Amino acid sequence: MLMQAYRRAYGQRQGRSRLSQEGLLRLMGQVDARYLERYNHSTVARWESGATRPTKDRLEVFGRALELSEAEINGLIRLSELDEEEEPAQQREGPGADISSEVQSGSEQEEPASAEGHDRGFSSTLVNLTLTRLALPGLLVAGSGYLLASLGWNASWVMILYISLAMGLILVQSFLKLRRSNDLGELYFISVFVLLGGNVLLAPVMRMDPYGFYAIGELGGTPIPYLLALVANLLLALIAGLLFDFLCRWQYASRLGADGPLARAALAAVPPLGLVYLVAFFVFCLGAWIYLLVVFAVMGAVVMGLLVLRDREVNFSEWEVRLMLQSTAGFLIVLTAIGGLATIILYLEPSLLSVPNHTLIRSWEIDYEVLGYSMSELMDRYRMGAVWSSVATIVYMVMALGGSLLLSIARYESRDKGARIGDR
Repeated sequence: MLMQAYRRAYGQRQGRSRLSQEGLLRLMGQVDARYLERYNHSTVARWESGATRPTKDRLEVFGRALELSEAEINGLIRLSELDEEEEPAQQREGPGADISSEVQSGSEQEEPASAEGHDRGFSSTLVNLTLTRLALPGLLVAGSGYLLASLGWNASWVMILYISLAMGLILVQSFLKLRRSNDLGELYFISVFVLLGGNVLLAPVMRMDPYGFYAIGELGGTPIPYLLALVANLLLALIAGLLFDFLCRWQYASRLGADGPLARAALAAVPPLGLVYLVAFFVFCLGAWIYLLVVFAVMGAVVMGLLVLRDREVNFSEWEVRLMLQSTAGFLIVLTAIGGLATIILYLEPSLLSVPNHTLIRSWEIDYEVLGYSMSELMDRYRMGAVWSSVATIVYMVMALGGSLLLSIARYESRDKGARIGDR
């Protein structure tokens, strides 16, 4: 019952809605990834009802997941040991008592990890994330885009509003889920989507999407190219998010993971971004290559930092935590300054290399008559779009990615203080 009380109180303490049993497992899985594979909500129900006797390891993971102090964790462990001592003697003595006790208590061995279990776990994750991250948002984006196309609403300001609202709704949906579950995979997915969307925010001003859909048939001058670009970005973000989830399970839940927190974090965070960049290398223009190289490098570093902070082998001192907080804050200030300078340079010295009229695998002529403006207006439109998309990208990277890292470091510091207080 104590575990249930702590779970229900966690959401209120964080200013969130009540934490579900599935949400608890996700939090515990970020401390020890085995909990992502071996258990489900019915197991949590048995833990909370007392049908399954808690182990010291489980209570430690539970306490760290809910950010309890060392004193609270030790208190839970002592209560568990007291309950065990108060069991009737006939349940502990006699031939076969150990075996019967293990079966009756539902020990940790009741749900051993297996290849089949891992496959089922990832399969269910695949189906769930495909529905929530791609199917439902994709239907919303497609439906809205087709409605605008059927009504003939294709003014630049309408397209800017459409793309901003579509990306905003997906962003809000993901952050609401992230707020409830603190799932790093959700942050990874939405970050890939938003950073890819930096080029799509530029599209309505120039009336050219980064994939070149506008040059196909009669799609130019309609909302359809932006619709397709958003759905393509959703698909790429989903693939990156699923691969990140799979690699996290591999690195943190299996015996095949790399040695060392930094190596595990790199092998989980970097390959999905590399895959997305490889796709972009072939289907985006040169300007997008440079943009994605920069923003993905920053995102990869932030996600690695978040993974290292959650690694069980890591134990930073108070001085190291303070240094990390100061360094991260300084990095964000420098990043903002560099981003602002780059935006000014893009405005003053726009480059024709950034115009989406060619990729590595194809090129095409721009029909300005279909786009509705003259060639002489191209650079002015690019300047406007570049400023708008750059500012949006910088704000997201500093507020969402940088803020998440600062918050994680600060919470690590609070847990460290709680441990020292408990020790005294």
